[in-house]
Order: sequence, then C-alpha cells, then structure tokens
Amino acid sequence: MAQSAGLPLWARVLRVCEDVVDDAITLDPRKEFSEKNHTIIQQMFEGLVRLDTDGKIEPALATSWRWVDERSLEFTLREGVRFHNGEIFDAQAVKFSIEQFVDPKVGYPGAGFLGSVEKVVVLDARHVVLKTKFVDGILPHRLAALITIMPPRYIAEHGDQYFAGHPVGTGPFKFVQWEKNKEIVLAANTDYWLKGYPKFTGLVFKFIPGDEQINQLLKGEIDLVTEVPGTATLEVMKSPIVRIVKKEGFYTVASSLNSKTGPLSDRRVRQALNYAVDKKDLIRYDLLGNGKSLATMTMPGEIGHNPGLKPYPYNPKKARRLLTDAGYPDGFRVKALVKVNAMRTMQIIAKQLARVNIHVDIHPTTDAVAVSDMQKESWDWVYAGCPDPMSHSFFIHFIFLSSLSPFSVNKDAKYDELLTKMVGALDENEQHKIGMELDQYVHEQALSLFTYQRIKIYGIRRDIHFIPPVTGVPYYVFSHPRETREE
Repeated sequence: MAQSAGLPLWARVLRVCEDVVDDAITLDPRKEFSEKNHTIIQQMFEGLVRLDTDGKIEPALATSWRWVDERSLEFTLREGVRFHNGEIFDAQAVKFSIEQFVDPKVGYPGAGFLGSVEKVVVLDARHVVLKTKFVDGILPHRLAALITIMPPRYIAEHGDQYFAGHPVGTGPFKFVQWEKNKEIVLAANTDYWLKGYPKFTGLVFKFIPGDEQINQLLKGEIDLVTEVPGTATLEVMKSPIVRIVKKEGFYTVASSLNSKTGPLSDRRVRQALNYAVDKKDLIRYDLLGNGKSLATMTMPGEIGHNPGLKPYPYNPKKARRLLTDAGYPDGFRVKALVKVNAMRTMQIIAKQLARVNIHVDIHPTTDAVAVSDMQKESWDWVYAGCPDPMSHSFFIHFIFLSSLSPFSVNKDAKYDELLTKMVGALDENEQHKIGMELDQYVHEQALSLFTYQRIKIYGIRRDIHFIPPVTGVPYYVFSHPRETREE
C-alpha cells in the first residue's frame, strides 16, 4: 500500500506504531485479550455498542437498547450494514457472535467477564434480547469492551484458522495483508455505514523497535506513535512536523494482596505497605513524571471512583510502627507473582519496601502462563499493569480483588458483597454510588498497594487530527488530516 508522505490529503494512509514491538498474536476477536491486539481488531470489527474517547457508551451496530426487565436487555440493530465480504449483518450474526464469545469450547480469554450471559434470543432480523443469569447492570460496558460481531457464513465456509489470518468484520477498515513481524495493512471500507468515514484511504500498523519508532516519526515515515518514552519527549516536541499529546488514561499498576494467610492478612501490614512507598519517587523514576498518585485502584472518570479519598502519604516511620504493632518489628519476606509489564515498577517498589524490612521475592510471569502460574503455588502478592477497557471500576476490581477472579488472592466477604451489589444495580448512578462505597472500603482496608494513574504520551504528525481515548483503545475511523476537519 502506498505511503502517505507526499500524497494528497484525500489519498493518505495513516501509519501507526503501537507501544509493542511484537507482532499481533491473532486477528480472531475470540482468541485475544490484550489491549494492543484488541486495538488492531477494533478497526475491522464492531460491537453492538462502543465507548467514545471519554469512555461513554454510544451506539455502534445497535442504534438503541433498553431493559425489558431486570434480566433482559433488548437491542435494535442498525439496518443496511454488511460485512466486508458482502454478508448481511443481522440478528443471527449477533446471536452467533455472542454465543461464540461465551462458549467454553471456543476458549475466549476474557470469557470470565461474560459469565452473566445466559442466552441470546432473536426476535426478528433487527431485534435481539440478551438474557442474563443474574441481574447485571454492567452488561452494556462488558459488551462495549469485549464483544465484536463476526460473519457466521464466512467462518463456516473458511474455518477458524483461515479467519484468524483473513478477518472479516463490519468496521471502517478491512483487512488487506499481514506481513509477519513487519506490518498489518488495512484499507478503508468504502461502504461503511457511517457516511463520510473513514477519512484515510488506509491504515497500517507497523511493528518497529522503540528507538526506531521515534526516528521514523521524526523523519515523517510514520504518522503516529502511541507510546513515546519520556526520555524522547523533548526531542519530539522540537520537531516541526510532530506534536506531543498527553492523555490521562485508564491505566494503573495494581495489586492483589493475600488477605487470608501470611503477614498481608493483617490490615496494619497492608497499610504499612502503602505508607512505605513514595509515590512521587515512583512516578518520577518509573514514568519520568508522567503519572498521578491514586488513593485506590480506581481513576477519575470511571464509574465507581470515589474522588473524596486521598492517597496514602509517604510515611516510613508510621509504616515501621504499624509493622511493630502487627508483630513484625524485624519485617518479613513475601513472594510476589509479577506480570512482565509491571516488572520495572515492582523493582522500584521493592527497593522502597526494603527500607522498612519488607523483602519481596519477585517471580515474573506473562499473559500466556499467568493463570497456570497462579495455580502452581501459593502467592502473597500478585502484581500487574492493567488498563480499563470497560470505563468502569468493576474491571480492575474484579481482576485483582474478587474471590471469583483467577488472578486474585484476596478473600474478603464484605468486599465481594459490595461488588455484587454494584453489579446488580441497573441504574448507572446507583452503580456509581455503590462503587464509591466499595472504593472507600478498599482504601480503608488497604486491600491493594495503590500506585498511580499513567499519563500516556503520543507522538503525532501535526497535520493529523487524533483524540486519544481514556481506555487506550482508539478508533482510527475518527482520525483525519487536519485540513479536512470541520470547525
């Protein structure tokens, strides 16, 4: 596909480097559960609803939805939409797709978040009803973040393996080519249902080492880098063709602390951990200042975030006093399972905790083996970087603190009760109210080691219009050359 440099504005290709060097894992939406892989897939596929750049739910393949009763959510589907292969989008495609995502035999990695779905009932070609096993007010957020609609006939004809390498959706861009470990090339869907979009004739995801990403951005060989290192920010800002855009996104580094056995089962010890970590230094050395201290795991803008809570201040003397009161005057040693995306952060934290004689044995893990590693041993601490694709505090809460999560070592009956209560509220205002109560409980009990909200740094060509999303998963359909922007 032609490069965008030197082309007329109406014939430009948007060239993007995500913040990972590695190639995509798969282009089958049912087989992936990572932020960056999902970003690529979201350009070709769509769900019934989606999240806008501020994290608010908006229509996509459904034009409207309503609760028929507390366990039945009805959707009215958009008319006249076709998949990239010409197959008609209808209620049967919705039923097929949702059933695929929740079927244990398919093995969708995010299926644990869809456990409320009981069945999909087709009323007619344009209307479906999702029936739930229990009252689930968070269902629209689950659908927006996780479920995309796939073409049943195409998959039946070609098989799953072919589909994973030759995807077909209804989205604004359609698949052209995947050159392994180099790039994925997409072309504009000229029959896209949102008239006038996309503005670019194509979209290319390039897989380039970090240093080379910045070099190519400054030379005009790529248009957008989604993760500019803090050390490169000043250099990029000096460029006449590139600008820096910063965004406080829904991304934190969070913990699950063993609240049932070992030293971390004592609230005073968990509080000591929080007093022993200097968040300002953590943000300075881990993020080069591009972060904000958090009072809990939730972030401003998420449903359920409690803005009245204040971060634990750095107070090592108080941390030592709490440890002594809890029976650990000489400290202790804990065993932590740490995702590789949080290794640097944990190494900084471990050095700070050593000052109060808390010593951390760090055991790295990856997405591929994290669940099996959780089951192999008993852990005091589980630690990982985590985005929030749902724009709802439930996502991070469930992963790290719910007794039902495979990644949680927290067992707290009151916590589980409050989380269940929040899920069972159909009204978002009521969810938010309960969520703030849950947030306060987590803060007071110090059920996690609270760190920071990350500020993401984008490098973008000055002639490109792009608004970063809070979820970290952009829809490039709304990006376009600045000269075509409507004021």
